[in-house]
Amino acid sequence: MGEIRLHGRGGQGTVIAAEMLANAFVFGGKYASVFPSFGVERRGSAVMAFARFGEKPIRERTRVYRPDILLMFDESLTEVLSNYDGFKSGGMIIANTKHEQNVINLNVNQQMLATVDGVGIALEETGTPITNTCMMGAFASATGLVKLDDLRQALGLYFTGTVLAKNLRSLERGYKEVKVTHFDKPVEPAPDHQGFDTDYVTIKPPQFTSTFDAAWDDVDKKLITTQTGGWRYKQPQPNQTACRLCGWCSIYCPAGSMKLGQDGYYHPDLNYCKGCGICANQCPAHAIMMKAEEVL
Repeated sequence: MGEIRLHGRGGQGTVIAAEMLANAFVFGGKYASVFPSFGVERRGSAVMAFARFGEKPIRERTRVYRPDILLMFDESLTEVLSNYDGFKSGGMIIANTKHEQNVINLNVNQQMLATVDGVGIALEETGTPITNTCMMGAFASATGLVKLDDLRQALGLYFTGTVLAKNLRSLERGYKEVKVTHFDKPVEPAPDHQGFDTDYVTIKPPQFTSTFDAAWDDVDKKLITTQTGGWRYKQPQPNQTACRLCGWCSIYCPAGSMKLGQDGYYHPDLNYCKGCGICANQCPAHAIMMKAEEVL
């Protein structure tokens, strides 16, 4: 039985990708199981999905704690060391990134690293930064575990018409344009003790990063705030000539990142703007455009 853990952000199609991948395994004559893991955050927050495949029926219904394969849908997540927790030495990593050296520098002992510019391909083929179909093509090419035709059949269960055609092109480009690098198989260190291995305890005590004794008058100074600007692929570009100064963008922004400036106009705080595009969709004057930005 093989185990896959998928890491992405809300809105990138991570969960649907896991389902389509499981269907492709089934179409190829294997058994598969899949389920997601959601947090409480909004669109753009980190999500995981888990998939298993094998030649025999799969009874296990737990999370994947010791993945053979990591499938990374977002470039920013490839540099978060905790996302590699439990990764089996000598496993495979398929990542949406143009900077493979950043993954190599983490020294997670992968035997194969496959990288592809998933966002670039997705924007060109589908017009959105939804990387799931491109990454599945890269997965098929790099691992050889599923056939491209089986993935095409799986996509047909979720898309139709022009949307299906666009995603098929994204799938095929991911298959063709993935870059695969192989490494020497790492040598497993001999265990220096016998018995229970505490390194892989899955339930650990919480690590508190703030106290709970703040008074109301200074509670804002002790809150832990996540700067969600790193989740963004597009940023809002307000047009002051067309702006009516109605403030709707500030009202509808889920992150509260549209701030009134000294010039009387609203501007996005790019430390917290996730690039969700809600401000542009809700602007009655159509004075906000979403502009793609380079992912470093």
